[in-house]
This record gives sequence, C-alpha cells and structure tokens, in this order.
Amino acid sequence: AIWRTVQAGDRDQFGEVELRIQHPPLPQWERQRIRNEDSIVLELRLRTVSIVLAGDIGREGERAILSRLEPGRLTVLKAGHHGSATSSTPELLAALDPAAVIFSAGRDNRFGHPHPAVVTRFEAIGAAIFRTDRDGAVFVETDGTTVQMRGWTGRSLTMRTTTGAHARTTTRRHDDTKEE
Repeated sequence: AIWRTVQAGDRDQFGEVELRIQHPPLPQWERQRIRNEDSIVLELRLRTVSIVLAGDIGREGERAILSRLEPGRLTVLKAGHHGSATSSTPELLAALDPAAVIFSAGRDNRFGHPHPAVVTRFEAIGAAIFRTDRDGAVFVETDGTTVQMRGWTGRSLTMRTTTGAHARTTTRRHDDTKEE
C-alpha cells in the first residue's frame, strides 16, 4: 500500500472516477490531539454522480468545504459523524442537495445516532434514507448516471439523473422494494 498526505483541493483520477479531497485544509500547526473536525472528507465523482464520504466532521468542517462543493449532481452523502446533532447542517444540505443519505450507526448505540433532528432535516428535503442500524450494510453502485442502493436486509432503491432543458441534473427515484 502507498501512503500519502492529502489536503483539501487535492484531486486524483482513476479511470473515469475522479477523487476529490474536500477536507481537511493544510494545518497551520500540528495538533497534539486529533479532533472529529480534522476528518478527511472524500468526494468520488463519476459523470453526473457524486458520493461524498463526510468522515466525522460537524459544523466547523462543513463550513470549510461549502465553497468547494458543486451543486447540480446526483449526490449520495454518507452523513458526517454518524448523523450527530452537530452534523448535516442546513447549509451543507442546501449546498449538496443530496438525493440519498447513509447513516452509519450501530443499533441502539449509546450516543443516539443518528440524531432525530438530523433525520428530520433529510426527510424535509426528500432524501432517501438508509441506516446501517436498520438496513445493515449499505451497498452503493453507480455507472455515473444511475445509482443503485441496497441494504443487507433487502431494501433497495434506484435513482437516475436526467438533464432537462435548463441543464440542471434532476433525480428520479424508484424504490425497488415497493409494489407499484
């Protein structure tokens, strides 16, 4: 394995997939104690799809990445800090407009993750919600225009991007586990 130091603004290309480092910025000094806000935030991009892995950042880290985010993509967000009350701020959700969110949290965890107010924020914007405490492991596959998500428990969802007359990417969702 090759290790390297990365910082906000770094980019790498792996075939058609672009990896963008959104956080952390280059530190002015070395911290003696690493904080959740120092987490790395990765964005994987393939055509019109972005998958954002927000680590353990909260408000401070989210504010730091807002100017680097590009709206108008079908975005899947792995919620920061397991969906804690300090993460997934309205500002971040407005900037990303995620079509789906994944909360990574253990069943009956002692922290109460994901926080009910955070879940409500995602419900209010119409994001599809997957939770490891209810859905088990969550799998995400994309070809750059279609995203298929499924939980270990069998729940699944397909989302597709279409570009309208205004060249803004819109998302069409189909819950594969519901009868139509």
